[in-house]
Amino acid sequence: MAKLAVPPLLVILVLLQSATRLPVAETSTADQEYMHRLAAATGAERLLGWKADSDPCNGSWVGVTCAPFDGNRIIQIDVRGLLRGGGTLPELDRQAGSLSHLRMLDLGDNNLTGPVPTLFLDRLLTLRLDGNAFSGLPHSFFRGMPELHYFSISDNPRLEEWGLWSDLLSLTELRVFNASNANINGTLQVFLGNLGAFPALAEVSLARNRLTGVVPEKLVSQSIAKLDLSSNGLSGSINFINNLASSITDLRLDHNHFSGPFPADLSGLYLLSVFSVAHNRLTGVVPPSLARVWRLSWVSVSDNLLQGPVPELPDSVKTDFAEAAVKGSFCRLDVHGPCDQETSSLLSVAAAFHYPEILAVSWRRDDPCDGWLGIHCGDGDGGGGGRNKVTGVNLSRLGINGTIDPAFASLLYLEAILLAGNNLTGTVPASILQMPSLRVLDVSNNALEGTVLSVRHDVLILADGNRGGLNVTAIAASGSFSSSRFQLSEATTPFLTFAAVFVALFGY
Repeated sequence: MAKLAVPPLLVILVLLQSATRLPVAETSTADQEYMHRLAAATGAERLLGWKADSDPCNGSWVGVTCAPFDGNRIIQIDVRGLLRGGGTLPELDRQAGSLSHLRMLDLGDNNLTGPVPTLFLDRLLTLRLDGNAFSGLPHSFFRGMPELHYFSISDNPRLEEWGLWSDLLSLTELRVFNASNANINGTLQVFLGNLGAFPALAEVSLARNRLTGVVPEKLVSQSIAKLDLSSNGLSGSINFINNLASSITDLRLDHNHFSGPFPADLSGLYLLSVFSVAHNRLTGVVPPSLARVWRLSWVSVSDNLLQGPVPELPDSVKTDFAEAAVKGSFCRLDVHGPCDQETSSLLSVAAAFHYPEILAVSWRRDDPCDGWLGIHCGDGDGGGGGRNKVTGVNLSRLGINGTIDPAFASLLYLEAILLAGNNLTGTVPASILQMPSLRVLDVSNNALEGTVLSVRHDVLILADGNRGGLNVTAIAASGSFSSSRFQLSEATTPFLTFAAVFVALFGY
């Protein structure tokens, strides 16, 4: 007897028809009970047609998704912007297992008020509470969501002041953390200072809060692609950005109190596209290595204390360099190219001092003789023609750290270098004592070390009080060693010292 051939398509249709006749399990009582309370508390009964006597998984509840093959449990609630009438969130019944299968909850942009209840949702992956008017978070809020990947609570300015608690460290699966304009205070030490806590963290937005302190130099995650810390009260250096080199694409640090220079080499930030450090207290020059970050599209540096030449970037990169130059950054207003030779030399000196802010505030534009702190100038041409030249540098007792740069020696008309009473370390470059115009060198009361050798008998050297053990030794013209004339550094009277400095600076 021949077998009857049944077309495969017919088999599929029969199976589908049988499946549609299977009874669908009623939604969990715990889920139904909570959803009815949520409908009443948020106005969803009226706004979305969530009927009090109906099953949330009957297909008529807008924004509710259920899993019919998983006990008909609710797995997603997405009512973003649909509950603009406001309302509050009722407490979950943890014992009954309310919404225990929920994977995504989006309540954003709904003007919801009141405190956010603790959400014990073990399977929750995405939680969006942004754009509301919540009044607070419970301290243990993050403990009940161990699988959370995405969290957003941005634009909740009415939240009671809260910090980035240690509870956050339980979110080991976290990828995105957005909490801008959410009334956060405190520091970043716990959240971003625990190495390995968030191995997959890719996006952090904490803009427009009240964070203070420094950013941990060794960040919790080196996988962060987007980091927005703008508009806070953060301070310290920005050296931490080099620890993001392998991942960062969008970095926003503007409107803070960051200070000090840029990292010397930025070329390792090869993925960086957006870089904003405007409105801080950064000093020094923008390193030329920024031009080697080839994916850049936007750079903002205005309202800092920057010096040196205008950075040369490709035309495809949009910047605010022109605005920054008008406000005092860079040595030139509207053209690229190097600064004046004396300006460049003094900026090298400042670089060895780590570009201290006290100098950056004053050492602006391209003329050191135009009111730069500690800079004295005279007629370097000897005949009154041409631009004045730097003849004296007096940076004594300014609290400067760092070393003495050999760039001093390129200031050909320099007669006096006064660096006493700072925290300078290292040695005194030999080239400084060979400067033809030098008459006074005062490096006393620092932490310098080594030996200063010179055959010059017309230079007053003051070097006592150096914690590093700096020695001053004279070499006579015959080649024999002598130290008698350098006893002046220890025996010189204050009046004679003042006279020597005065003559060196002003020629009287």
